[in-house]
Amino acid sequence: MKLLITSLLLVSSVFSNDFSTRYDVNVGMFGKVGYADVTLETDGNTYIMSASATTVGTAAKLTGNRAETYTSKGHIIEGQYIPDTFTKLKTTSRATREQTYTFNHETKEVKLVQKNSKWITRTEFDPMAFKLLKKEVQEHSVNESTLKTFISQDVLSTYLNMLKSCNAQNTQQELVAIGAHNDEKDVNVSFLEGLQRDEVLSLFANDIGNIYNLNVTPFDKDEKMVDILVAFDNDGLMKEAILGDVFWIGKVSAKRIYTQVGSK
Repeated sequence: MKLLITSLLLVSSVFSNDFSTRYDVNVGMFGKVGYADVTLETDGNTYIMSASATTVGTAAKLTGNRAETYTSKGHIIEGQYIPDTFTKLKTTSRATREQTYTFNHETKEVKLVQKNSKWITRTEFDPMAFKLLKKEVQEHSVNESTLKTFISQDVLSTYLNMLKSCNAQNTQQELVAIGAHNDEKDVNVSFLEGLQRDEVLSLFANDIGNIYNLNVTPFDKDEKMVDILVAFDNDGLMKEAILGDVFWIGKVSAKRIYTQVGSK
């Protein structure tokens, strides 16, 4: 579940048009477990892209109503999306973590501010009642740091740029971006063509355009590499994504159910 939702947050449009899309996320035996929204807004030479994933039903209960939102804000230079800030927000019923990355492209630095908030149960002695009482309190923390290595892109801006350049002439690229998996060089994107494309085409619905394969290093390095197939419609927007059988839960997939495209 987490891996496919993360993958949904990776993908976007190959067009510069504004758009808003929604995807249903399904997991084998459980059916629908959540949905993801991806939007892009541009204003002159600036952009805001947001991708959010929300669990529903049993998945929401098991994960404490988990939701994640990624937001990239920046400017556009000669058709390239350059991020100024990138925010990762993760919420559950009892905790919130917000990570804000600020890019300084001149000094080659990225600063990170992480804010954490969580509810904990604290036991205190009440001298008036002469007994121990449990009390819900909220803890907060803020940490600031500078990344050891300068990374010029976040995962959303990278895909706005990469899906234009990863094509039949340049079929493979390595993804190096903040917010991509473990923020390490462990996601490779391949543009499928010829026999490779034909072998997976039947997995998708009709009217499929370009198909990409995301080769992702798993969190546990002892496990096998994970492949995620991402298919685009002829309108240039992601239509479906498929992660093969996962353990005993079955196939994990996402399908686009809503699209609104506008041009500026």
